[in-house]
Amino acid sequence: MNKLVTFLLSVFFATSLNAQTYIYSNEHTYFADMLCNVQGGSVIPGKSTMWSDAIYTTKNNKIFKGFSTSTFDILYTMNEGKVYVGDSGFSFDVVYTFRNGKVYKGDSTMLMDCIYTYDINSSKLYKGDSTFGIDALLFIQGDILSSSELISVLLALKMVE
Repeated sequence: MNKLVTFLLSVFFATSLNAQTYIYSNEHTYFADMLCNVQGGSVIPGKSTMWSDAIYTTKNNKIFKGFSTSTFDILYTMNEGKVYVGDSGFSFDVVYTFRNGKVYKGDSTMLMDCIYTYDINSSKLYKGDSTFGIDALLFIQGDILSSSELISVLLALKMVE
């Protein structure tokens, strides 16, 4: 009996440690309205929890296609707040910059290049440099997204190219 209790407790703790974040398009966060979810670094569409449905996977500041973590499937690499195409580290390959919760287009931190603001206090993603309620685009429930997970979510929802 002790082995069964130990096994059940270990399964419970293992599943509870698996971080999960839900992304919605409105503040009513109904399960049926879920756009995607992030589970263990994988961005999975809709309400699915199947790892095989993953659109993108993040690991070690790299964004991979699907559920893969193969070097052949690296789409983007994040380094010091910059998002590079592929496995590159060259400045001309920077497509986005992530700094202080803001996503900028290209290798820039100028206000006019700010495309999104991620406010971890309100768990919302806003359009541009705004944190005004009407400018909220995504509502996030659960764990705080890492910068690579946020970029993956934006890619999955086609909010960035």
